[in-house]
Amino acid sequence: METVTSTAVLPTFSGDNHVSALFLSVIIPAYNEETRLPLYLKQVMEFLELQPFSSEVIVVDDGSGDGTVAIVREFMQRYPRLRLEELPRNCGKGYAVKRGMAVARGKRFMFADADGATPIGELRRLLDAVEAGADIAIGSRAMKSDQCVVKGRAHRKIMGTVFNGLIRVLAIKGIHDTQCGFKLFTVSAAHRIFPLQRVKGFGFDVEILFLARRSGFRIAEVPVNWADVKGSKVRLVRDSFKMFCDVLKIRLYDVAGVYSR
Repeated sequence: METVTSTAVLPTFSGDNHVSALFLSVIIPAYNEETRLPLYLKQVMEFLELQPFSSEVIVVDDGSGDGTVAIVREFMQRYPRLRLEELPRNCGKGYAVKRGMAVARGKRFMFADADGATPIGELRRLLDAVEAGADIAIGSRAMKSDQCVVKGRAHRKIMGTVFNGLIRVLAIKGIHDTQCGFKLFTVSAAHRIFPLQRVKGFGFDVEILFLARRSGFRIAEVPVNWADVKGSKVRLVRDSFKMFCDVLKIRLYDVAGVYSR
């Protein structure tokens, strides 16, 4: 059982983190998720116990004020592969994911949203894409497939379509869904991209994909099953505006040479 309390201003990356027998690291950022996290965490742990590869799960608590930390510690009593990384205050989803990536020790790095909107079994689709040659595989609610069903409220679909359309124009061409919280990275891609990440909020997905393209990594967009889960921390109008501002910052960072430092 391992609990780490972070006081660092920024996550730091070490090339030695992945020198281990672990194959997969799953990072789950969580902020006030005492209601939604338990079911998904149970599903994740039980799924991984049945897989032929070794793995770890890192829940990064983003300064929660509810019972999220207590729930994770209770799970840790039963699942030795589960780790808890605590941030001293709410820093944003992007920051939490970056922190998890900095301490992960596997050969494949994945992050998944705590709400369980994408079933953990969809991991197989991402692993297949990476085994086929992709450096990064991202779950997509926009890619059509007879094998996948996407269930979401109409206004969320409309806002998502508009936002992703803007992203394709301003930042990343050819990707239809940047915001699905279900992404898999090779260790080389993760250790190249995440140290450069600067966006701490929900717009970080756009930044890491922008950086991936900038670095020449191959991205596979993979259709996945997905169902909207009540209790989302995203406020569509407010956070869509913030994410749009983040996209502009990303372009400015690139022009200013920030990512080249």
